[in-house]
Amino acid sequence: MPCAICQLLPPPYDAAVTLADYRPPRDALVLALKFRGTLALASWLGRQLADAVGAHWRVQGLACAQPLPLIAPIPLGPRRLAQRGFNQSWEIARAMAARLAWSADPTLLARRHDTSAQSGLPLVDRHANIAGAFVVPRADRVARRHIVLVDDVMTTGATLAEASATLKRHGAARVTVAVVLRTPAPGE
Repeated sequence: MPCAICQLLPPPYDAAVTLADYRPPRDALVLALKFRGTLALASWLGRQLADAVGAHWRVQGLACAQPLPLIAPIPLGPRRLAQRGFNQSWEIARAMAARLAWSADPTLLARRHDTSAQSGLPLVDRHANIAGAFVVPRADRVARRHIVLVDDVMTTGATLAEASATLKRHGAARVTVAVVLRTPAPGE
């Protein structure tokens, strides 16, 4: 069931699948992957997220849908990718694709420009920071497809909303966001 905020202001994606809330001790897994380069965690997290997405897929009655969904990560900007040396969302997405036997495309979305880190911004500035940040280099890969958009953490949902809206503008039939952890809404 959607949270109260999503009921009032529906996001541009069609569904969201998460493993857990962003709280100790689970947050340490994402932090170790993202900031300490513990890439083995991406494979494990990707398999766990694949199982959750697969279960969602079956419950929604989409198991026989064709073509199968296309998995894509939230892209990093060139500067952040160079600093980190890898895109944690792509590492998770790769493991998901292997587990589900679905296709994945790390270039389905691209960053138009570098943006400030969302984590360093007040909540009210996050949508403005990410507005217009994404492009779809090949719209033919998106048109009429179900896209599973992968990220490590959903805080306000601004990044996933902007990326989903971009995919929908380029013809995506459906967008499901799949995130490892989500920050619970106030009061949860």
